[in-house]
Amino acid sequence: GEAVVPVANCDVKEYNSNPKEQLPFKEYVEYWREYIRNGYRSPRGCLYLKDWHLSRSGLIPNTPALGIAFPEQDVYTTPVYFSSDWLNEYWDAVAVDDFRFVYMGPKG
Repeated sequence: GEAVVPVANCDVKEYNSNPKEQLPFKEYVEYWREYIRNGYRSPRGCLYLKDWHLSRSGLIPNTPALGIAFPEQDVYTTPVYFSSDWLNEYWDAVAVDDFRFVYMGPKG
C-alpha cells in the first residue's frame, strides 16, 4: 500500500502524452474504487496506473532509488512463454534499468 506509483491522467494531453503524478498505491486504489462507485466519473479525471516498475519500486516520492517496496519478495517472474527475456537479461546484468511494467486502471 505504501509503494509510490506513476499515475497518468488520461483526460489530459501534453505533447502527445498524458501527464503523470506520483501517488501511494493505496491512494490510487481508493481513487479507483471511488471512480467505479461514481459511475466511472471523477473530478480528477480518468487516472491510469502506467509504467510502474514493480520490481524496483521506490517508497519515497520523487526519489525512486531510495527504497524497494518489496525487498523480501520476488515480485516478478517471466512467464514461461516469454522465458527468453533477452532485454531484461541485459538490463539486469548492467543494473541500470528494467522493462518490467505494471499497468492497471478503470475501463474506458
